Amino acid sequence: MTTLKDLSRHLGISVTQISRALNDHSDVSEATKERVRRGAKELGYSANRSARSLKTGRSGMVSLIRAGHLTFPSDLAALDIISGLSMEFSARDIQFALQMTDQDADVETIYGKAIGSGSFDGFVLIDLIENDPRIDIMEKAGVPYVTHGRASAEAKHPFFDIDNFAVAKWHTEHLIGLGHRRIAMLNGPKGYAYAQRRLEGYQAALREAGLPFNNSLVIHCTMTEAKGSVATAQLFAEGRERPTGIICANVFLARGAYSSLEALQLSVPSDVSIIAHDDVLSNIRTSAFYPALTVTRSPFERGWKALSRFLCDAIENGMDDRSRLQEVADFEFIERASTARA
Repeated sequence: MTTLKDLSRHLGISVTQISRALNDHSDVSEATKERVRRGAKELGYSANRSARSLKTGRSGMVSLIRAGHLTFPSDLAALDIISGLSMEFSARDIQFALQMTDQDADVETIYGKAIGSGSFDGFVLIDLIENDPRIDIMEKAGVPYVTHGRASAEAKHPFFDIDNFAVAKWHTEHLIGLGHRRIAMLNGPKGYAYAQRRLEGYQAALREAGLPFNNSLVIHCTMTEAKGSVATAQLFAEGRERPTGIICANVFLARGAYSSLEALQLSVPSDVSIIAHDDVLSNIRTSAFYPALTVTRSPFERGWKALSRFLCDAIENGMDDRSRLQEVADFEFIERASTARA
């Protein structure tokens, strides 16, 4: 069986430095950590978890608890996050446990049991709602945790997020700049923190341009192609004043909007401009839309890399300094053929 000494001889690095790299200590460079991980994989090194647990008092395991079933394609984003996190924690020699619970299970009971079991060194929280109660549970328990997204605009907890307010504001301002005045929004479900930030960004752009906010132009729905198709058909129902531009919270909603507009014999972008946010998921390319989709773009992959790093840091060094455990990622704008002057 490969030992730390074998790994040390193979890489020409001290046993102490290798141990600190494998345990993700902050005083070891990312380049050295990556080199050690590659070397460990090459030699088939595996840490003795029982011995490490006795020495550190930690289990070497983290958990993500999710309510309800994972279904395809509606949960593709969650599946990407979960698989990405699993790979990142595995690379750091941390066991990643996914726990599925009943949709109506009591949150405090579920997390109380998981924390009280002592089986996990920390937790990842996803699908945040406004002022998410899980954060209070974590804070009261004093357990390390990180969140994908923020529970409020002024969040103090550890997180990775994009600026959802800025994303939606950019979308709206881009369409306004092209002369659009009746702009619809297909947003995520009500109650989710990111959807609220997107709505606020949309409203702010309208307000600054002196345009009225019309609640009938905003549809909250599950972010799937089917829901995007139905919501778009609803916007263009007989007797309604039709929008000239549609903002889609993700590319699945945009794909649904495309199919619905085609069925209505409306053309993108000559009849309706469409813009969306692209999380760069594994099986959908916005450049392959016809016409190619105008997007803001921020890969989900950045999130799971940051979350795994933050949680390992919080476990190792505590959470007193929250600034090192928070990141608001930027996004890029790619203008393509799906948007045009009104």
